[in-house]
Amino acid sequence: MVLLKSNVLSEVQRSVIDGGMRVEDLATDALPRLGSSPHLGHHRLPTDSPDRFREPVVGTGGPGGLWHFIYRSIYLDQYISSEFSPPLTTAQQQKRLYRAYQKLYASMHDKGIGPHKTQFRRDENYVLLCWVTQDFEFYAAFDPLADKAVAIKTCNRVCQWVKDVENEVFLQGASPFSW
Repeated sequence: MVLLKSNVLSEVQRSVIDGGMRVEDLATDALPRLGSSPHLGHHRLPTDSPDRFREPVVGTGGPGGLWHFIYRSIYLDQYISSEFSPPLTTAQQQKRLYRAYQKLYASMHDKGIGPHKTQFRRDENYVLLCWVTQDFEFYAAFDPLADKAVAIKTCNRVCQWVKDVENEVFLQGASPFSW
């Protein structure tokens, strides 16, 4: 009911129909905000600027500052990911994010100390959240100032949406691809 009332599912479905899944298309009004300030995705510090200041970017990055996500169906061995949201606009910034995902993946599946079910990491570039279940793996990158509770709620909503539309976004009934 929360997902229906928040309009998140219809916004994401509309985005997919319009030709791509962009995190900034997710509804922002349904997510909790801290006090009376705008949500954390509105004010961002660039990662490539030496002075680390710029004008606020209103309306980008989606709810809670979600910049990108990858959802992998373990059973189907397929994945879906969002397009990159600002400020992840250059190949260098996108490559840096994939390297961060790679390190997170390695630590999640480390046999010596894991495996882990969830991880939440914050550094100067991102907030990274990873969630591994028997059915799926989910990796998400947020604004470095994103609130942990908002990030978790946003990830839950995206995962629920993907579960609801998995027949439309994944190839069903086929054996995993072999390249």
